[in-house]
Amino acid sequence: MALMCRGQVVFESIETAWLLDFGSTFAAELAQLRALQEQGLVALDDAGIRVTAAGWFFVRAVAMVFDRYLQADRNRARFSRIV
Repeated sequence: MALMCRGQVVFESIETAWLLDFGSTFAAELAQLRALQEQGLVALDDAGIRVTAAGWFFVRAVAMVFDRYLQADRNRARFSRIV
């Protein structure tokens, strides 16, 4: 929600609210975001994730990385495609 509404996620705020370590809890998701970072869609650093100006056109694809239901059900084509 934070990515799609504000264009950023601040790790510290998530860690404080949910009492978790963002890096270890979302290691798989962060690995997927690295490919989007290489394409210039997001900026990743130690503080958080930020959607770039170019990334706003694909913000749904960025947020989909964190959709557990979609990731668990990748073999089924039930969701609309973004492109």
